Amino acid sequence: MKNIFLNSTVSSSLLTLVAIACIVPSKAVAATPINAKWIYKISVTKGAPTPDVASKAIAMAGSLFGTVTVAEGVDAGALDDVGFSLRSNIKVAALLSMLDNNLNMYRQSTGVFTSGFVHTQRYVDKRGSAAELQVVANFKSKLLTFTQGSNPARTEAIKYPTTDIAMLPYAFIGHAAPKAAVTVAFTDGKSLYTTTLSPQPEGFEVAGQQIRAVRLSGNAARGRLELWVREADSYPLHMRIGLGAQYGAVLEQDIDRVPAALVVVNDVTPLPPKPTPAAKPAGSPKRKSP
Repeated sequence: MKNIFLNSTVSSSLLTLVAIACIVPSKAVAATPINAKWIYKISVTKGAPTPDVASKAIAMAGSLFGTVTVAEGVDAGALDDVGFSLRSNIKVAALLSMLDNNLNMYRQSTGVFTSGFVHTQRYVDKRGSAAELQVVANFKSKLLTFTQGSNPARTEAIKYPTTDIAMLPYAFIGHAAPKAAVTVAFTDGKSLYTTTLSPQPEGFEVAGQQIRAVRLSGNAARGRLELWVREADSYPLHMRIGLGAQYGAVLEQDIDRVPAALVVVNDVTPLPPKPTPAAKPAGSPKRKSP
């Protein structure tokens, strides 16, 4: 199956969905920690592609139980007066690991806060024994540089506020959830995707606690992207990536618990203003009034 978020042909079609799972810094409260545990689940519809043993196992379990837990992820990091850092480890379920021991992954992201958004400066993605992926942002030249192992680097232009797939759930953290549609970009280490996220206030339950939330939804590539965040501070609650009828699978990413205290990022530093037109030289002729 072709993974539409990585834009490459992979051997374990449904399982690789788990892997999916300028700028002036503003100040945040010092050393605010990020400690989050995520549960990754996949639901499949009858007839979904199953090109390998692991995918067949997910499809079979899905036909019996509806949704299959395929992995757990642990995020650890911090927000400080410079920006953010995040380390994310994803470990697949024991049974799936027995079927394919090359599915675990490690991700690392560092960057800055600007205008209420997390801008990635460097993203590293290591999946099993595959070559390490790395993306580095040059804000001055507005370019992202992509490398994969020893392969030649390539670049893409930064056109929108840009983060990575690991930090995407935390994209607006420390600020009230967006009240209007916002266009952002994110990378999975191989490609760059753009989506316009539209907000919709909703209630959301985590560990028996009802939370005032906002659902941010939009289309990315050929799939639907939905992110639920706490209304007050955009703390992530749930992320869903749907691949439509063509692929018959939906990846669900559930937060294990939500801290009671709000995450606060202090005064937002705006993006540099657009250059103003040069003033006319002294002595320029004035237009006569009619």
